[in-house]
Amino acid sequence: MPTTSGTHRLHAPTTASGDSRPRPALRNSLPAAYLRILLDAAAERGVDVEAALVGSRLTMDMLNSPDMRVMARDAADVMRRVVAASREVGFGIEFGLRSIPTAHGYLGYAAMSARNLRESIDLMIRYEHLRQRDVTLTLQFDGDLAILEAHETHNLGSWRQLFLEGILVGVYRMFGFLIGEAHPWCELWFDWPEPDYFAQYKSRLPTVRFSMPSVQVRFPQAYLDRPLITADRSAAQHALEQIEREAAISSVPSLTLLERIRAKIRLSERGNYPPLAEVASQLYMSSRTLKRKLSELGTGFQELLDEARRRDAMRMLADPDISIQHIATALGYKDPPSFTRAFRRWSGTTPSAARRKLLGLSAD
Repeated sequence: MPTTSGTHRLHAPTTASGDSRPRPALRNSLPAAYLRILLDAAAERGVDVEAALVGSRLTMDMLNSPDMRVMARDAADVMRRVVAASREVGFGIEFGLRSIPTAHGYLGYAAMSARNLRESIDLMIRYEHLRQRDVTLTLQFDGDLAILEAHETHNLGSWRQLFLEGILVGVYRMFGFLIGEAHPWCELWFDWPEPDYFAQYKSRLPTVRFSMPSVQVRFPQAYLDRPLITADRSAAQHALEQIEREAAISSVPSLTLLERIRAKIRLSERGNYPPLAEVASQLYMSSRTLKRKLSELGTGFQELLDEARRRDAMRMLADPDISIQHIATALGYKDPPSFTRAFRRWSGTTPSAARRKLLGLSAD
């Protein structure tokens, strides 16, 4: 998917045969396969995609290369021309519906080869920054449901709706492929009103809810332990080695570590947040190292924990059927007053006032 940042440059990978072309600079770039999927959809709508590529130094043959990466700005420039030529505003949904795991390269192969959906999702969250850096996903739980929530890492501007639709619909398609169900049970949540173009896609999608408090994919927790039909330990190990090699040559800055830590600080199925030692272990470092790295980034573990609690508090406050006392307990506070004091410290208001605002209610 196109992103809104990056320098104007095309990168081709070094080949095993000794090709002298430069190695890929992964920062602010994305797999060429993403752009190819969108251009294929545009061509079917009568768009002259060759004309859209003029001035970009890209060709359709280049986009067929499995290892090619395209700078984000190049992809965004091409997509602007495509959208203008087609007047089509549903490309995000179309991209998601056409996405298959192999479009994500070795990350897709690793996800396909994992033992179950839980492992697959963990891989996607851990290495998503190698595919795009505009949105991160966090896994949360709500009763019998598992929730993948999307968080923007910066302002996506006019690309926001297209981009988030592409990611969420792509996750839905990925789930179906991995667990062997054409139409797995999911709900997609978007925080904008239903667009006019949605009607033409509705029959091809699961339940979709608009004007919701956040952007999420909701699905049964039971899916997490479903064995994958493509599970293969040997293939998974090989794919992981390739991903780690890719991560090693990338120029992704340390901010990505902060995003990964945020992704780990989430409510567990037991209803609590992981302690610092557990998060450090998941990131393959000591507690002392994690504290030091957070300090270098200008924050601390408690600040990130408060951020996670505030995020989850706002999500639960948007549901009028969840009492504030229940929210306080779910977030680990001993009583509602403790939760209210913390919430006021975060936001400058009380949970009750925040709920009224979220639900559009008066003070009465």
